[in-house]
Amino acid sequence: MPVASARRTARLSLAAGLASALAFALSFPLSDTFVGGWPLAFAWPALLSAAVWTAPRPFTLAWTVGVPFFAAFLAHQWWMRHITELGMPVLVLYLSGWTVLLALLLRRLAVGADGSARWPFALALPCALVAVEYLRGSFVCSGYAWFFAAHPVAEWTEVAQIASLGGGWLLTALVGFVAGAAVDAVLRTGRGSPDGSPDRSLASRIIWPTLALAALAGSWGFGRAQIAVHDAAAESSTSTGAAARPRILVVQTNLPMSNKLAWAPEQQVEDFLVFARQTIDGARAAREQGGAVDLALWPETMVPGLGLEPESLKTLVDGGYYPGNRFEEALRDLATRIDAPLLVGSPSFLGLSVEGNRFRWTSQFNSAYLVGPDGARGRTDKIYLTPFGEMMPIISNWDWLEAQLLALGAEGMTFDLDAAREPQAFRIDTPSGAIGVAVPICFEITQPWAARRIAFPDGARAAGVVVNLSNDGWFGGSRAGRRQHLQVSQLRAIELGTPVVRCVNTGLSASIDAVGRLEAVLGPEVDGAFVASPVPGKGRPLAVLVGDGVAVVACLAALVGLLRTRSAAMATGDLAVMLVP
Repeated sequence: MPVASARRTARLSLAAGLASALAFALSFPLSDTFVGGWPLAFAWPALLSAAVWTAPRPFTLAWTVGVPFFAAFLAHQWWMRHITELGMPVLVLYLSGWTVLLALLLRRLAVGADGSARWPFALALPCALVAVEYLRGSFVCSGYAWFFAAHPVAEWTEVAQIASLGGGWLLTALVGFVAGAAVDAVLRTGRGSPDGSPDRSLASRIIWPTLALAALAGSWGFGRAQIAVHDAAAESSTSTGAAARPRILVVQTNLPMSNKLAWAPEQQVEDFLVFARQTIDGARAAREQGGAVDLALWPETMVPGLGLEPESLKTLVDGGYYPGNRFEEALRDLATRIDAPLLVGSPSFLGLSVEGNRFRWTSQFNSAYLVGPDGARGRTDKIYLTPFGEMMPIISNWDWLEAQLLALGAEGMTFDLDAAREPQAFRIDTPSGAIGVAVPICFEITQPWAARRIAFPDGARAAGVVVNLSNDGWFGGSRAGRRQHLQVSQLRAIELGTPVVRCVNTGLSASIDAVGRLEAVLGPEVDGAFVASPVPGKGRPLAVLVGDGVAVVACLAALVGLLRTRSAAMATGDLAVMLVP
């Protein structure tokens, strides 16, 4: 390609890359209330495809996409600087690298070495997009399941219902299909075969856009029907009396993360009393407004101390060590006062003992306890530890190296949690009968496989309500990050066909119905309480049976496309061959 022509196409690719990154950044929440940029979830993959189509070389594509997306991720992850000044830019570089990988994979699938068309973007884009999100979100470095194309589209409630068929992967595929079809209709007409004649195939000009519009219309119609079924069930439960729904008191605390990292005993007692008063006042208000509550919630890790295990409490009491069993007794008393059990977030220490002047234990979990007047009735532990928040992928295999990196970039944090093998669901008594409650803790709600396993162990429904306990104080002043966490929870509710009740330190606590609509939300960085009355989920959505099947198919399709083009790409020295083998 002539130098002048290469420069021109490079500028076009950069312009498309900049527009794509800007649309990507704006498609995600900008605050706790502004989520109106979700339509751009369809725009940024199309603009990325334009960057792929116009880039003269793979290397040019890498920087015209990588640099703008680095800036986009930096804007969204800026809140992390108060946690780890070293880790924040590394994570931003990591995420933008995956976007470069997406662009190079898309180039291999859709653009020939001579600039001709291979696969239509309507097929290449959904395959590449889903495959890259699946690998990044579920496998590499334990998975980072944020910033998926499907997440903002949860705001389009009707279309988002297809997630109940194939999970969020199917919704991402729809986004890619629609965006790719638009690219085929617009760009394929300007550059095509080796002889310079434009590619004006009927499939690119008419068939793919028509199919994309049909897919959108079909998804919208399916969603409308799903919502109508849900609303009819909700109306039926209301007509049979309020007792047909559980009444769950959500207590939102507002404990700064700085306090949580250095929580002095005196402050622990003071904060606990504040939480208890919120709970008592919330239960009293609930009785005045409509009846007693069936369950009260506290966020993740809001119970001070070393957990509620009987053996651990005995070790503390017998040795006269703080806090003894004072918080366990206080929780029992609180359950008696409100006449309902509490589901509370707490660390748990198994095999606690004292050696010299230090505590030792065999296992430590991030847990949730169900506590009644008779004490702890059950415990569930996290099965998925947050990468770089609760564990370091690969690096955690070497304690010394982990300690050095923490001292360098995240002083005050410790990575000493264990992951549980199996989650436990709870049974809560209500006037209309017992109901199952599944409890994904913190970022477990962001992982599709973890949420399915918690709510549907062995594929069978274990819960009518999903309760997400989280401590989003980590977001600091970022209200956009909090809203994105809530947005992901909306998508999970649709996938599981189950209402989600979120109880979150610093917010956003919320009640989400089984079709992903927000029924109640508490604002960020305030304390408060409200009563959620969700309609329990029933049956098993197809998405639970399908699991990650859509993502696996996308990966296989992308692999087939890569294998079919490998020989030609190697012959031309295409850089993507080295990056996408």
